[in-house]
Amino acid sequence: MTTDSRLVMSQGPQPGQTFMIDRDVVTIGRDPANDIVINDPQASRQHAHIKRQGNLMIIEDLGSTNGTFANGVRLTNPHTLSNGDVIGLGDSVRLTYHGASPDASMTAPTEVLVGEPTAPLQASYTPPPPPTPSPSPQPAPPPAYAAPPPPPASAPPPPYAPAPPIEEKKSRTGLWLGCGCLVLLVIFVCVGMFVLDYFEMLPPVFYQPLYWLGLDKFLVQ
Repeated sequence: MTTDSRLVMSQGPQPGQTFMIDRDVVTIGRDPANDIVINDPQASRQHAHIKRQGNLMIIEDLGSTNGTFANGVRLTNPHTLSNGDVIGLGDSVRLTYHGASPDASMTAPTEVLVGEPTAPLQASYTPPPPPTPSPSPQPAPPPAYAAPPPPPASAPPPPYAPAPPIEEKKSRTGLWLGCGCLVLLVIFVCVGMFVLDYFEMLPPVFYQPLYWLGLDKFLVQ
């Protein structure tokens, strides 16, 4: 393993302390038996380790309580270190990795992306469906029977005029009779005045009404 790979504590119990990575496996934790001892409550006894695989430096969490972080992301799988990576142990310890960065060709991802085709798709020809025969035109339905319009409403009959009361006719008849009798009486008086000389020869029925009317003075000679 190269001797220029190292971790420098930027935050923790001993800021600025440098830890050399000079073994194939370097253990990190709070236990004094580790290669890099971090005496901090956030660090587990066996927190993480760094392994050398060819020219790669790979850090892996060992099931710590507060987690191992690489550039702020908690590790769930091994992580290949690059120069300048910040390793976090919990929330209180920060270690900066200094060393050679892996080649891009060595760290190219080999997994297949979800939805990415792994082989060119073969074009498949699907024959078009046979044409569907169009239905024959149906004759138009006969027009619906329309009911004739209702006849116009007839004019209402004129209001009924009540017949004049019978009492009015009787009163008029009596009036005419009275007038007729008066006229006959006047005529009778006038005739009596001209035939006064012969009036005493008449029966009393003819001159009795004169007494009633106060005309008896005409009877005196």
